Amino acid sequence: MDEVDKLQIKPFLSILLGMCHQATSAAETHEKIAGIIRTEGRKEQIVEMNPTKESSSGETLIFYTHYAVLKNPSWFSGNTLTDVENHVFITFNLNNIFAFYMSEKGLKDEIRTYFFTPLLPNLKVINISHLNYLFINEDNIKMLWLLGTHGRESFKADSKVLGGESVADTLNPLEDQSFVMSAVRTSLDGTEKTIGLNPYKSSLWRGPCKDWETFENRVIEIIDTIDKNKNEVENPISILAIPIAEMKGVNNLYDLSFLDPEFNRSDLSESKFERLHTIKSTYTFKILDTLNSPDINLEVFKGLGSIGEIKVSPKILDYTVDFDVIEKIPKRGKKPEIEYFANTFKYPELIKCWYESGHAIINSRVFKTEYRDVAYNNFIWANFEGFDISQEKPELNGKVALDKIGNQKSLFCWMKHHWSGLWDSHENFMTTDKPSGWLFCDDGAGEKADFIHIDEHKDRVYISLVHIKAANSKSPDRRISVGAHDIVLNQAIKNLRYISRKKLITDLRERADNAATKFCWNDNKISDHNSFLNAIETLEKNSKIKFRVIVVQPHTMRSYYDRNIQSNIRKQLDVLLVSAESAIRASGAEFYIIGHDDVQPKNRLN
Repeated sequence: MDEVDKLQIKPFLSILLGMCHQATSAAETHEKIAGIIRTEGRKEQIVEMNPTKESSSGETLIFYTHYAVLKNPSWFSGNTLTDVENHVFITFNLNNIFAFYMSEKGLKDEIRTYFFTPLLPNLKVINISHLNYLFINEDNIKMLWLLGTHGRESFKADSKVLGGESVADTLNPLEDQSFVMSAVRTSLDGTEKTIGLNPYKSSLWRGPCKDWETFENRVIEIIDTIDKNKNEVENPISILAIPIAEMKGVNNLYDLSFLDPEFNRSDLSESKFERLHTIKSTYTFKILDTLNSPDINLEVFKGLGSIGEIKVSPKILDYTVDFDVIEKIPKRGKKPEIEYFANTFKYPELIKCWYESGHAIINSRVFKTEYRDVAYNNFIWANFEGFDISQEKPELNGKVALDKIGNQKSLFCWMKHHWSGLWDSHENFMTTDKPSGWLFCDDGAGEKADFIHIDEHKDRVYISLVHIKAANSKSPDRRISVGAHDIVLNQAIKNLRYISRKKLITDLRERADNAATKFCWNDNKISDHNSFLNAIETLEKNSKIKFRVIVVQPHTMRSYYDRNIQSNIRKQLDVLLVSAESAIRASGAEFYIIGHDDVQPKNRLN
């Protein structure tokens, strides 16, 4: 294999940045990484390396290694053909700052995963806030890659890319505050030259270099800038959420939830799906005080009985969260049950936490959002007197029994007995003892809503898609829960594609062919599935149809909501509700959310 001289190298400048907090041999670091390149994850590949060459430029040390990778072609099933790829690995070192170039595709990100590990124990990434200060100017951003902190089941995109002359000016203070910057491309000092930065990966790119001298000078300029300037800025783009590198300042957990297993079925392994399903159907918990710390204290219940308490401490390493269960106190005979619940914290990606400090743990990372002071003023407060707000559906022997709708005290039964469509704004909402119109229970896999209600009011036909979620607790001392609303709002919004009459009726008829018994009422009298479908189909094409998306979530109590106007807890919920309302109204439907009226709970039925 022919040796390569550095003057023959003219790479695309894309480098991995790192630093050491103690004196470390640059030559030794280079050889350790070369060893990783040669052996780790190679499977049937063979790596042949030339000896490392060394040079310098001023105080900067430079090491480079040319190597070849011998492997079978990806399209060939035999072992008689061999492809040979030539690559180069380069290390720049100035004081305690390192820059690494790898020509092999994907290798830069792979080597990054070995930072903080025994193979590279002294090598760490450059602090995100340090890179933000040095390389990001909000006014000069040309491209912006965003990652959502709201979780994958949200009605918002998981990620998005924006481009333009001044991208930061296009951000929406309300809609985009749940996104965090994952990468950025910005002009240098207002010039036409641009630089790209992914601070999470400690990765920086500039573009092609015409020769070695250009490449060397640009890399040295970058690491010299990092070495000489230690200033930091936490959030270079003020609207966006901020990634947190340590738990300092995170305190007072007020809400915790697990991913919804049905809503995330395609993204979960079978074992995680089964665990989440068991947690959802069998366990509940109460959040206990944590005395101004980020710790999670829970009293855990199985059925109606307490099985003990657990204490969990979230830890951050390299911006990634792990949960350490530091205490388990099972009730007598309940050790296996409390162990099962506690073991769920081994999977941080399944857990969402919200703190009064404005922080949230989502997708195994901690973020802080400066929630905008946006008030949501359209809550409907309803009377659930005599019904169990913590029970969503009727049950028989612990299993859902939809044929019992109307015979028990669940929220589904409340819907059947007291729902009215004879109102046209949240101010004149009413319930009734004499329901009218069509009420259809669409509960089940692929549902468009828990209930679909159709009624005429003031020369309009209202089609209401009603989504019902039980309260996390019926305690009179319960607080606001973002998690209680998060899942049901996402479900409601993702089903908006069915609000055109044609799509709705087409889908409902397709589901009817494969469905078990569906339950339907007309003017509060039992009817049948086909009659309901025929009623939708015969609506006049020119009739004034208005769709409503309605979420019933009685966890929120009117008294607590009204007296906590300035709390971060209410601000987080209000932002979620205003965002949901905006998304729904953009689709031409009205949005209403119904909470629990504990202020005037008597005589609310008309």
